[in-house]
Parts: sequence; structure tokens; C-alpha cells
Amino acid sequence: MDQVLVDVFEQARKVVADADRKIAEEEERRREGERERLLHLLGARMEDSFDFTSKEKLELQPRLDVQDGVGVVEFVVRSQRAIFLLLPGESDTWTLQVIEDSHEPQVLGDFQAGTKAEQASRRLAAARIVTAVGNRVQNIKGPQVVPNTKQSSRRHDHDEPKPELTYGTMGKFLGY
Repeated sequence: MDQVLVDVFEQARKVVADADRKIAEEEERRREGERERLLHLLGARMEDSFDFTSKEKLELQPRLDVQDGVGVVEFVVRSQRAIFLLLPGESDTWTLQVIEDSHEPQVLGDFQAGTKAEQASRRLAAARIVTAVGNRVQNIKGPQVVPNTKQSSRRHDHDEPKPELTYGTMGKFLGY
């Protein structure tokens, strides 16, 4: 093949590759801009709907993400191999799902959001979400029971203090 013809082909390939790269970069910038817009809207809607405590945020590690073009809130429970997704729905409803290793996503329920102007309603809505996550986590782990260590002799009951009652996460009573 003639070297001039080879140079023409190489130059054309370079033009096409540069154009494709520019188109891909522009598309990536557009997608990133759309992602940022969705995350901003999701964050604002989340703040208007729920009032999670700092301890709840620390333990559940909420993270805003975009999946299939929809903004979602992910909660990760370190001790479980599961991710909880909170998806915004119509008007003021949110759907809570759990995704576990090797399982299909499972809907845990639909929840009514709180009202932006009423902190108590936002706090209650957040508490409902945390309760649903906690119930699921505790059901996966199984009941956590403190062993009952009753003394057989009555005189030992008066000598030793009774163990204090303990509560687990989500206010579930442990033991006795």
C-alpha cells in the first residue's frame, strides 16, 4: 500500500478518535451535572422529610447516590452484609428496601415523610425508618437474650445486687 494512502487513513482515524473522545467527555460532563442536580434535590428533600439524630447518622452512615437515574439514600449497617435503600416516591412517601448478598431486593415498607415546618413529624418519620432497619437487623441476627442466672438459694439473692435491666438498639428489651 502506498505510504501516502496509509497516512491519509491514519489521519482520518486520529480525527475520528479525537471527535469520539470529545463527545464522550461532553456526555460524561452532562451525566455528572445531572447526577449532582439529582443528589442536590435528594438531599434537600431528605432534609425536609426526616430528622435523623447524629447517632443514627453515625451508625447507619447514610449516603446519597443515583441508581438507574433515581436518587436514593443508602444506609449501611456494618455488622450486616446488607444495604438499606430509601427511595423517594410520589408526594411525601418513601420506600425502604433491603439488599442482601445473593438475594433480590426486598421492600420493607412505605413510609410517610415528615413535614418541613414540623420538626417533630420529621423526627418521627426518621424514627420509623430507623425502627424498620433495626427490626430487620435484629431479626437477621436472631434474638439477643441475656442468660438468666437465678440463684437457687434465697439468702444469696439478698447478698448480691440484681443485674440492671438493659435495652438493645431500637428500645427492644434484652433478657428476662
